[in-house]
Amino acid sequence: EEQRKENVQLRRSLDEAIHRLSLSQDDVVDRQLMKNILLDWFSKSGKGKKQVLEVMASLLHFSEEEKDNIHLTEFNLNRVVEAVAAPLPPAKADVENLEGENVR
Repeated sequence: EEQRKENVQLRRSLDEAIHRLSLSQDDVVDRQLMKNILLDWFSKSGKGKKQVLEVMASLLHFSEEEKDNIHLTEFNLNRVVEAVAAPLPPAKADVENLEGENVR
């Protein structure tokens, strides 16, 4: 009887661990894959090296700040435009209450 209780408890713990792992599957990264990507990065130069970093950043879900830290966004034209372009002024017309044939 005691061994049966222990088996039930072990099974319950195992099921719970499997459930937690399935919920956080996004956080699991294949070590062999990351090792191969890192080795590939060391073998590349120039643009190829940057492309490997982009793959790593994507796999590891880097934030924009983290991408900045490894100079992946250094030449990103969109960020340059956002930094120097003036924001658009608010609309003068009340868009919610427009009427007429051309308004959908």
